[in-house]
Amino acid sequence: MLSSVLIIFFVLLILGVPVAHVVLAAATSGILMKGGDGTIIAQQLVLGANSYILLAVPFFIVSGDIAAKGNTSEKIVNAINAFLGRVRGGLGIATIFACAVFGAITGSAMACVVAIGALMLPKLLERGYPRLLVIGILTCAGTLGVMIPPSIPMLQIAIAMRTSVGAQFTAGFIPGLLTAALMSIYVYFVAKKMNLPIEEKVPFRQKMKILKDSFWALMFPVIILGGIYSGLTTPTEAAVVSVFYVIFVELVIYRTIKVKDLYRIIGASVVNAATLTLTIATAQVFVWLLTTEKVPLMLYEAITATITNRYVLLFALCGLFFIVGCFTNVATVVIILGPMLLPVLQYFEINLIQFGILAVMMAQIGFITPPFGLCLFVSMKMAKSSMGEVIRGSYPFIIAMFAATLLLLFIPQLSTFLPDLIFK
Repeated sequence: MLSSVLIIFFVLLILGVPVAHVVLAAATSGILMKGGDGTIIAQQLVLGANSYILLAVPFFIVSGDIAAKGNTSEKIVNAINAFLGRVRGGLGIATIFACAVFGAITGSAMACVVAIGALMLPKLLERGYPRLLVIGILTCAGTLGVMIPPSIPMLQIAIAMRTSVGAQFTAGFIPGLLTAALMSIYVYFVAKKMNLPIEEKVPFRQKMKILKDSFWALMFPVIILGGIYSGLTTPTEAAVVSVFYVIFVELVIYRTIKVKDLYRIIGASVVNAATLTLTIATAQVFVWLLTTEKVPLMLYEAITATITNRYVLLFALCGLFFIVGCFTNVATVVIILGPMLLPVLQYFEINLIQFGILAVMMAQIGFITPPFGLCLFVSMKMAKSSMGEVIRGSYPFIIAMFAATLLLLFIPQLSTFLPDLIFK
């Protein structure tokens, strides 16, 4: 029966059926083959969607989309460039860190690529940066949006693994900044080798003026994350606050979005949010089927019998997530596999927060690896480039991301230090 379920799953996935429908179809076929009825499917769907924390997803998506359509991204870039522009390759490095900050607002890799890319692509080309380098920066730095909190994939994984959302969010800061730093080092050496221009010095008074002008954009992540970490708000409440905050900033302060635009933006955001929620709900049906078939026990026995080292297991899981990320969303797979891997992770004494960060890093890499990396297609459209160009521009940054993954794998404290410090 399980072999039939897996065949259905992969056939539908290869045919391009939406992931939520693939998961539900495979799980339904398995339940019916074992003699179950539709009541079980309905119960598990409701159970999967009935989560207070899950309500944070649509609100973060809405606030991120509004910020991406408004003036928030430009304000962030201006502020960061004022302080990093004097470094060789400073405009490219400023773009990377702008993506990191904007990621803390949108939580979405694609929104980051679109918002920062549309703004910085012509500026970087105008300053003499090679086209492939520019495309690589925007494609790969945009994925920092799924590591720097609040992150939608990280929220999904925290729900699946039953870990603290606040702790999982906190764990993303050091890995996100580490990845941004490794990317920036590459840009610096390329800029030095090619003698790319250094930006004009910005006087201190002008820097303060730019900071003042960017104050409301820079305060966005401070208010949202500060509410979560201080205990004043839950992640869901913080997500709601983020919507009201960004609407206020874009309508009243920056005035780049009009009231009539909100209906269109929020409408598209709600559709995206519904898709993610449906995926999590259908994953619950699939997990129930696999659990009743004792797949977690079989998985536990098989892994503990063949793998004796925690690092070998982490390498194997990262390899699995990398392959999966080339074809579909890693977070969806972790939602299904995570609960089943829990006994194995506990057996090898692997910190669940570290596991979540490694999974998010593989999701980050999955966004830019062919054949179905979503950020590849976004960059192709934004830069009017072929997939070959985007891949050639991206591969040095992908190497930097793999280097960050190795550091996170062998040094778990990079993921666990801040959560332990704040939450314990």
